[in-house]
Amino acid sequence: MARIFRETAVCAQQGAGSCLIDREPIQFTSDRDVNMPNIRICCWNVRRASPRSAAWNLFSEISPDLALLQEVAGLPETIADKYQVVMRRAAGKNKPQRFSTAILARGAVGAPIPLASRWDWVNRELERFKGNLLAHEVSVLGRDYRVLSAYSPAWPVDPERLRGIDVEPVKLKLSAKVWVTELLWAALLDASDAGDLVPWVVGGDLNASETFDYMWAGGPRGNREFLDRMQALGLRECLRERHGKVVPTFRNPRDGRVVHQMDHLFVSRPMATRLMACDTVEQAEVFGASLSDHLPIVAAFSEPDTVAVS
Repeated sequence: MARIFRETAVCAQQGAGSCLIDREPIQFTSDRDVNMPNIRICCWNVRRASPRSAAWNLFSEISPDLALLQEVAGLPETIADKYQVVMRRAAGKNKPQRFSTAILARGAVGAPIPLASRWDWVNRELERFKGNLLAHEVSVLGRDYRVLSAYSPAWPVDPERLRGIDVEPVKLKLSAKVWVTELLWAALLDASDAGDLVPWVVGGDLNASETFDYMWAGGPRGNREFLDRMQALGLRECLRERHGKVVPTFRNPRDGRVVHQMDHLFVSRPMATRLMACDTVEQAEVFGASLSDHLPIVAAFSEPDTVAVS
């Protein structure tokens, strides 16, 4: 049984509008409960999990209706039999990676969503990184979604391919380079407003944390700028906004510190109003068992006609 933290608001008896925010463990079981929110979404970099990885046991305990996964080396039959799956190998610097970006759904994975932008050079890069930005129409529990599972590597778009091209309209003002996160933003720039009818669910390992802006030398580097761009598209970052602060999702391999939120889950604004809970699995269950260097993000949403608990 996966232990996932849930924030609870305890309003003070005195002082109008004042609340204390606490985090207590909530247990999401694999058994579906009619009293649970309508849809459960998981976003996780599984660190090259093979079909034999113990990470899939934890995934089964989380039991999401929809999953956006990165660095998938292979799926066990026990998972593949329960979900419709689409996977594509992520791009490396010179050749495809040995792992894939994936979308898993308890429902139907439909047609791919073409990703295109206003800029020809961005479209060429989107084709190159089509395994990193995997977008499909998805139907889960009778409702339609536009789902994009994203893996932005820790290295930028090759500057040699961009030589002589005006990248300023896309490049972050505070970054000297172009990253896959900017390609993601450019692809969603003219598409995100469609989320009012069919909501977007966009998530993954973006290798972007606002802590990089003030903890690393030479900052800020544009990480907060990227998150602000996504919000300006009408997308809400569930984990950061739910807690009002950075919630770390990544363990540094050098010193073991867990301070950066490199993983993000965005949904269209109307869907964000139905967010009931969003948090990570306990660090001990993931890092302690060496399942991954990233924590799963798990979010639960109510029915469309139900008001979310704030």
